[in-house]
Amino acid sequence: MKVALMQPYFFPYIGYYQLMKSVDEFVIFDQAQYIRRGWINRNRILNSHKETVYITVPVCKTSRETKIKDIKINNVINWEEKLFNQLLYYKNAPNYIKVIQLLEDCFLYTDDSLSLFNTNLLKKTTSLLGIETNITILSEKFPNITSADTADEWGIKVSKALNGTTYINAIGGRKFYDVKKYGKNGINIKFLKPNLLPYQQFKDFIPGLSIIDLLMFNDVSIISEMLNNYELLS
Repeated sequence: MKVALMQPYFFPYIGYYQLMKSVDEFVIFDQAQYIRRGWINRNRILNSHKETVYITVPVCKTSRETKIKDIKINNVINWEEKLFNQLLYYKNAPNYIKVIQLLEDCFLYTDDSLSLFNTNLLKKTTSLLGIETNITILSEKFPNITSADTADEWGIKVSKALNGTTYINAIGGRKFYDVKKYGKNGINIKFLKPNLLPYQQFKDFIPGLSIIDLLMFNDVSIISEMLNNYELLS
């Protein structure tokens, strides 16, 4: 079994979905500490005045040590309206109406937990993209896995709990993982490096934007091909 463990990002870029598709079990890492100004409550789209702009889900104030699973969305702020206004830049994109309908569907989810909200939108987008990987939440499936001695041991613990033989991580974390440690625990570790193929945007191509941007300009059949365009490195 191939396993991945990732924090629940807000409409992440295609590399995140490539990681999801590359494994049998994708575990939402909600036991990690919430990091401000990260990808959990924001992502990047195009804007007419700048190269990119952030779309953001506001969260309630908490202590620095708060775990992702305990972060609450600040729904006092009408953030959905602001987000849709930001997306008006895409009104001439070929799939604008379909993407807006997807977001409206995602925003019907009423739980104020940011982690559960993001998990719901990840499930809806993976379903749209034909990704059949099983998605589970760490704190729900393995409530006893609440800590690790080092950052790279979370993957070992989760892989063992699932009887996983291969653990796949995003390429950005490569320098933090002890490959020998995984080998000693009977786990083969790989790192996914996405190939961000260019596609037609309104202006010069900017890679690594939210899946929202990709969906605006590309049909699902094209994105399905892009999902397979990555390398697995040791």
